[in-house]
Amino acid sequence: MSNNSDKKKIGILDRIPVYLICAVTLCFIIVFFVSEKKTFSQNENRKLAQMPEFNFEKIKSGDFTSGFETFVADQFPARDAFMRLMAEVERITGRKEINDIYLAKDGSLIERYKYPKNTAKQIDQFSKLAVNVENARCMLMMVPTAVSVYSDLLPENANDPDLQQQIISDIYSAASDKLQKIDVSTRLKDEAKKTVSEPLTEDVTGNRLFYRTDHHWTTYGAYIGYEAFCEAAGLTPIPLSEYKGEVVSENFKGTIYSKLNDPYFGADRIVSYSYPDWKLSVEYSDTEEVTDTPYNKEYLSEKDQYSYFLNNIHPLITITNDAVQDGAIALVKDSYANSIVPFLLAHYHTVYVFDTRYYKGGPSKFINEHPEISDVLILYNMNTIDNDTGIGGIF
Repeated sequence: MSNNSDKKKIGILDRIPVYLICAVTLCFIIVFFVSEKKTFSQNENRKLAQMPEFNFEKIKSGDFTSGFETFVADQFPARDAFMRLMAEVERITGRKEINDIYLAKDGSLIERYKYPKNTAKQIDQFSKLAVNVENARCMLMMVPTAVSVYSDLLPENANDPDLQQQIISDIYSAASDKLQKIDVSTRLKDEAKKTVSEPLTEDVTGNRLFYRTDHHWTTYGAYIGYEAFCEAAGLTPIPLSEYKGEVVSENFKGTIYSKLNDPYFGADRIVSYSYPDWKLSVEYSDTEEVTDTPYNKEYLSEKDQYSYFLNNIHPLITITNDAVQDGAIALVKDSYANSIVPFLLAHYHTVYVFDTRYYKGGPSKFINEHPEISDVLILYNMNTIDNDTGIGGIF
């Protein structure tokens, strides 16, 4: 009798871990479905996936399954805390790539570049704009990102660091001859060779061209891009020493940091530059607000500190500088251009800034209706352009 009783006790004890796992899983399922679903992640600065539409066609095509997986991943309870824990474990165990982020040799975070799918569409839209513009000179600047410029810092077995440059070459070769192509890659890579690596614990940007925790170029990187533009446009760049530099943030943690959410990687500085002779009027088409600065300090107290430049997203921004008598440029761009705009103000009385994700009607019509516009600059970075929803609005 005692043997049978012992076996029953052992059997019950063996099942306890299974019961606990089932109970925890059930609790997570209940919490997941009853908890409020977020539409936007402040930490990652992006929209979160919602429950996909349930119908036969989507089930048949597999769209519902993939959409549901994304929905669960985005809405998972305590998602940020789990991301942080997973990143810490993987870093401690020696992983050099976590969630498509390379842990660079200098301690910075560099986002992996994947082979693009929409290059042909980009070429078509860029060319369409150049053909539609009647009188202004059209220029194209495709900006490589840290994975290409700082390729020497990548861990071993990282994907091909030359791929991004090859895609830029393909775009430049295939785009309309009416587009003047600007080589910013050479300048950035030459400047990167001069960069002295800084310890991660100092949390400084220094002369780095890209933030350690974000996919954008730094203000210094934007200045190097400005120099490349001036060379192509036949302009003399204003020396950086003539600008007033100001450290406006010491605790910037960007989009790449948010994918790992690990405090180990520290923070960046944000530096802004202003020119003493500026006499600015900055007008936003969607709010009718008018200010005298291209910066908005309110964003420095929020997670999305990069929106300090150009006050975040607007369909059209018109900046006039009464310190310059004439000249106008139209800038068709992504967020990389936000930090280069202040440097352009020294050369044009008016700078028109288009975000074609929200500007409707195509910039070419506006440009042709404003004969004072002598130059058009299309500026995009290689990391996010493949998924940029505004590309279709460039014409």
